[in-house]
Amino acid sequence: MNFIIIIGLTTFILLCGVLFNVLRIKKKRKKRKNAKAFTIKSKTLRIGVIGAGQMGTVLSGLVERTGAKIVVVHDIKHEAAEKLANERKGAVATTELNKLFDTPMDGLLVCTIPTARIEPIKRACEKNIHLFIEKPPAYDLVGGRECLYAIKKSRIMAAVGFQLRYDPRYELLKQLIKGHDVHLVRTVCTVGFYLDFQISPWFLQKKVSGGPITDQAIHLLDCVRYVFDNSRPTLAAAIGIKNMAPDRTDFDAENALQLMYKLDNGVIGVHTNHCGHEKVHFDLELIGPHLRLKANMTEPTIRGIIKGNEINEVPPKVNKLGGLDKVDAWLKAIDTGNRGYIRSDYAEALNTQALVDAATKSQTTHRVEIAEKV
Repeated sequence: MNFIIIIGLTTFILLCGVLFNVLRIKKKRKKRKNAKAFTIKSKTLRIGVIGAGQMGTVLSGLVERTGAKIVVVHDIKHEAAEKLANERKGAVATTELNKLFDTPMDGLLVCTIPTARIEPIKRACEKNIHLFIEKPPAYDLVGGRECLYAIKKSRIMAAVGFQLRYDPRYELLKQLIKGHDVHLVRTVCTVGFYLDFQISPWFLQKKVSGGPITDQAIHLLDCVRYVFDNSRPTLAAAIGIKNMAPDRTDFDAENALQLMYKLDNGVIGVHTNHCGHEKVHFDLELIGPHLRLKANMTEPTIRGIIKGNEINEVPPKVNKLGGLDKVDAWLKAIDTGNRGYIRSDYAEALNTQALVDAATKSQTTHRVEIAEKV
């Protein structure tokens, strides 16, 4: 495996820490310590964490490497809060929201389950605390709109954790397709949840996680929207099945799923998702009259054809933001007051949530659903 493939897989680990076991996460964190990182210049930012699971652990580690300080950790399980607080030396551990928000802080990492975000987001807005919200932006658009109202009213900076928007691979893809018609897009996501069960059980419970569309497909769906300059969804339909782990009746998330959708630029997309596959794949392919390109995360190049010419382009090692990832960009936006560093603010992320909601609804209605406007 060459260096470029390792970079792609590294980005994916940052994106989906829940897909890998604790040992691999520790290895990843060790590598990140040796990487050149963005450093806070104007002052030491004080950052809180709500949700002390794997993503809270990974993201708070990325915060610390910039020079910002984790000052408080909240979790409904005291032992989890205390464990992460001890790792982030000097942080307060608490299970009480009042104690969390009584702690002075500049920003808050929201890493809870999707169904437990509305109250902490609204309370952070009341105190003018900037927010980094791990995907999805909300459990559904109803809650998302409620949060968006509070965010707009407070004028805080609220970013959502869509790491693929910061990947130089997709910056390059945007450049390659300029001036060319694209009519179809195909994405594929495979993970091993139903094979190894190396994740928290709630990921496979739709009433909590929202299922594979909300938990997994959402990354690639958002990436497609980014590649097409944030085109908005108009229609969506999905069909899925759970035909693995029949003895696990506590799990109802589909292991196999197909999704079709349309964007307002006329592009039709199809997404394939399997969360019981032995290898991780994050694949993206574009098709047009004179173009066919594949930009797969596990491959070293973007390859295909444009007007009969073979394309085999190696993505740059760093993005146009100087290598900032989703956490760095949020912190730099806070540090400088420049919202332009954030490529997926909360309002924009809700457009991807609208696609997710329409697709999820279609699984119940068995119809093509209209994606609601944010």
